[in-house]
Amino acid sequence: MARRSDHAPEELKRLALEAARAIVMEEGLRGLTVRRVAERIGYAPGTLYNLFANLDDLIVQLNAATLDALAVVLVEAARAELPARPERLVEAYFDFVESRPRLWSLLFEHRLPEGEDLPDWYRPKLAALISLVAEALGPLMPDRSIEARQAATVTMWAGLHGISTLAVTSKLTLVAETEPRELGHLLVRRMLGREA
Repeated sequence: MARRSDHAPEELKRLALEAARAIVMEEGLRGLTVRRVAERIGYAPGTLYNLFANLDDLIVQLNAATLDALAVVLVEAARAELPARPERLVEAYFDFVESRPRLWSLLFEHRLPEGEDLPDWYRPKLAALISLVAEALGPLMPDRSIEARQAATVTMWAGLHGISTLAVTSKLTLVAETEPRELGHLLVRRMLGREA
């Protein structure tokens, strides 16, 4: 493939991440390779290695962009009036996961090679999401400490993640006939000590 040079590095990086996102949304993790990303944007694979250390680096950056997109959605849902806020957050989460199930799965399917850690900038993105929701729901947990609110939020997220993952993979119907969102709302109401 002929080399191209019509894009600045940041623009090329953005194009590569968009191409990677499209591949993952179509085929999931197993369809994603540096070669396929390069082909989609009309560059030689070697060019991408000037932008990303390797495929793992590209995936971590793609996952970070997914977390950023989720943050935008959750920030909007967290602006709801307090009584409706938990329901809006649950709906926003399910909408997000259902609209991009393979991209969401990539966050959990991808494993770094043995001995490699996530970059220092990545973990704060996860912590910020938990803090955002814990703060939004904090007024509904007035008797709990900040640590207890964080723990409750992590527990709610883990439960919602399980429900939504089972739902988008059509596995939830094996164990429950209840709508996934109903289960999600039930979980959050119970965790917040509200009426079921």
